[in-house]
Amino acid sequence: MFRDKIQNAYEELSPRFRVLADFILENTLDVGFLTATELARRVGVDPATVVRFSQELGYSGYRELSREIKRYVNQQLALRYQKGAAETEGLTGQIGMLIDEMSDHILDLKADVGQIAQVAQAIHTAQRLFIAGSAEGYHVAAVWSTYLNFLGIETYPLYADYAQAAAMLRDAEPGDLLIAISLGLGPDVEVGHLLGAAREQGMRTIAITTSPTLLPARQADIKLVTLSKTPAGYPSFDVLMAVLALLWQALATLDPQKAQNNVKATLDTLSNLVAQKDKVPPYDVAALQRLWGLD
Repeated sequence: MFRDKIQNAYEELSPRFRVLADFILENTLDVGFLTATELARRVGVDPATVVRFSQELGYSGYRELSREIKRYVNQQLALRYQKGAAETEGLTGQIGMLIDEMSDHILDLKADVGQIAQVAQAIHTAQRLFIAGSAEGYHVAAVWSTYLNFLGIETYPLYADYAQAAAMLRDAEPGDLLIAISLGLGPDVEVGHLLGAAREQGMRTIAITTSPTLLPARQADIKLVTLSKTPAGYPSFDVLMAVLALLWQALATLDPQKAQNNVKATLDTLSNLVAQKDKVPPYDVAALQRLWGLD
């Protein structure tokens, strides 16, 4: 299959061929409808490079590679509109049903598109952004905070205990925004108290939760509830994570130039950090090994 061939040959590909490989793997559904000339234009190479790339993978040319991609695309499109077969048994059947349920949950988000846009605008115009959570919710907040920082949005993850909350509220200003994430694995009472205190302080508040009855949802100015029940009875985090991903992408489109500049600057810094490994003296590595008893 073309994806396996690309992945197996990737290390040996030239830089131009790698650009083509990345585009095909990341945009396969689009590539299925592109000619060699159109694909070359999208990637920024000449059509002859597309043909040579196909031959490098073992195909006679792009036409043969394109036929295989089209077959894959047709299979994927068919799967997207096909519900799990009732006669399928075992783990495969269970996963098929779970995928159908997740697809239905994602489609339900269309009803909340206006509210999601409202949250994105609030983040975009915030003077400072705090993202709070407790227990597992804090870890989700921290990950999302990192992604927002990639876009150049100054974000502060906050564990919802009273000491940290007091320090944040002490310096809070009306233009600041507090977003609370509540997965529904616990009552998140501390998160609710933090939202209530922030509102009294004049901050804008948003709760992204899995239940409208949780205290954070009742205390926030804007509540974005991602209802998602599972057969196990536990609240699911799939839709909530999808909402966070949607918000991140929406924020990138609100100021695309700023987002691109900040992502590029982050990648440049990452490259510099990776390059540092070649500058570490052997005795520093040996010292670390002694510390961990590895020498």
